Amino acid sequence: MSELVLTRSQSTRWQLLAGASALALMASMAAPARADEDNHFYFEIGGSYGAQAGGSTGWFLPFAAPGEPTGGGEGGESGSNTGARIHSPTGPDGVTLPIGTGSSWDFESALKVQPAETDLIFSLGVKFGRNARRSAFATFTQTTPYSYTKLYEGAATHRESHINIDFQVGKDFGLGMFGREGTSVFSAGLRYAHFTARTNTGFYTSTKYFAGGGSTLAKRSFVGVGPMISWEASTPLSEMGDGGISFDWGLNAAVLFGRQKASGVLLYDDGYALGTSRDRNVTVPELGGSVGFSYRPSDSGLRIAFGYRVDAAFGALDAGVFENWQVDRIQHGPFLKIGIQAN
Repeated sequence: MSELVLTRSQSTRWQLLAGASALALMASMAAPARADEDNHFYFEIGGSYGAQAGGSTGWFLPFAAPGEPTGGGEGGESGSNTGARIHSPTGPDGVTLPIGTGSSWDFESALKVQPAETDLIFSLGVKFGRNARRSAFATFTQTTPYSYTKLYEGAATHRESHINIDFQVGKDFGLGMFGREGTSVFSAGLRYAHFTARTNTGFYTSTKYFAGGGSTLAKRSFVGVGPMISWEASTPLSEMGDGGISFDWGLNAAVLFGRQKASGVLLYDDGYALGTSRDRNVTVPELGGSVGFSYRPSDSGLRIAFGYRVDAAFGALDAGVFENWQVDRIQHGPFLKIGIQAN
């Protein structure tokens, strides 16, 4: 395995420019539209189930040879060139083997505050999810130029996690954020995101000359921060006192600047190990949207919301084995939130 370290690009000035743009947009919201003498607080918690799309992660079955043969053909009984141990580190079709990403259960919470004497709404949101573990198995044979067969067998497990932290400042351009009427809130701020992936593999190979095995561990990650904007709107469908049922929708977008890393270690049963790593600056765009309904009981600050949403991060992870292979992370599924307003 060869080591690949990519040169870091100069992205600092772009991050500063993006941050300045977000602050300028937040400042443009400062013109008063509706404010009162009370402080308003709104807290919500929720969860969602997400099916996954966006691309598989690569894994492989190395050939556990004791070295490049000397006189006995490939995989012979003798030899000491340990650098040639990975004779055919691929699947049966000549490419790395794929393993998918499992579904995700996410937890999220948000706190929104509208101070007295201002129409600005400050919000802090956190979303964390862990994907279910996925497993893959493979077995195949290859015939060598020396006319004998190599048997490959192995299994892989894969798991991912993700977290988003959003800080935003918004303003209701509709009829009020915390009233019982329709709302249309535009916000701008910053998003921090962290994606991680871990793939473990166990392998066994054999020929008529010998048998051997080992294991591999691959780690992948992205950490980034950047400006974001969002729009959350709600329109009443029915009214029951100061409560009722509303139709809700929302959109959000972000551009994240950060580090994308991929590393791997291959360990043979006899103790010999190899490693590789990649590390580079990347820009990851994100888009999201949701539609649903909410219910507010009369004479209560309670709000129950449910619906369907999609969140996408483009080029978030390097899913390759021996070379960079960027994949998206797209999650879609139903959600449920419960919130309470306290003045």
